[in-house]
Amino acid sequence: MLKRISLPFLFALTFMIPTVAHAQRRSPLADAPAIRKRVELRQTRLELGAGMASTVNQTFYHGVMADVRLGFHITDWLSISGFGAFNVTSLSTGFHDELHTSLMAPAMPRTPTAAAADSSINKSSMILGGQVEVTPFTGKYAVFGALFAHYDFYVFAGAAGVTLAAQAGNSAPTCKDNHTTANAVPQCLVSGMKVGGTFGAGFHSFFNNFLALNVEVRDLLIKDNPAGRDVNGDMFADNGDLTWTSHLMASLGLTVYFPLNAAVSP
Repeated sequence: MLKRISLPFLFALTFMIPTVAHAQRRSPLADAPAIRKRVELRQTRLELGAGMASTVNQTFYHGVMADVRLGFHITDWLSISGFGAFNVTSLSTGFHDELHTSLMAPAMPRTPTAAAADSSINKSSMILGGQVEVTPFTGKYAVFGALFAHYDFYVFAGAAGVTLAAQAGNSAPTCKDNHTTANAVPQCLVSGMKVGGTFGAGFHSFFNNFLALNVEVRDLLIKDNPAGRDVNGDMFADNGDLTWTSHLMASLGLTVYFPLNAAVSP
């Protein structure tokens, strides 16, 4: 009788002991980071960049600008930065050239001369702003299976100010808030600093642990009247004709990260 009871007990014990021992063993990957020996290219690093930028969708003049930026990466995915763009030269658009040619013809009633039209057209002379950046995508890519590089993709939003100035040598009267005898003219120059918002996206491609190529597309929304003409139909040109206007800009440059030696995760 005892032998009949012992055999099933020993049989069950034989299978239970390895199971209990396996359950008590802790996996060596428990609580381990998802990626070991990761190069921390952004976290707690300062970013200094410079390059060239150009406005894209301007009506009359495209601005070619020198572009600088300074940022600090609080974490691997969150950073704050400031930027500035300064006009180097302005190139007339095809629309401006066509308009200028048509206005050189004999004047029609209520049609300005080419010189008068040019006198109230403005351009972007300087752009300053600050923004918050979020980097949701990072990784590594290969070119032809031989050249490997780290990359990141980021989006941003913030506030910016655009300084507008006359392109032509002789400018029209500066736009006022109220139309009086002094500024009750069919055209006026929108100039000075205009504050608005900015948003966009950018891309870094790293050559090494501290140097990267930076490509960025940004939009600036400010109140503007690039032609300086009567927009609302009240027979006056003044600040009442300002409307929210998009100033799209693309930039290409190099950026350096400090400290130069990036940290490596455990």
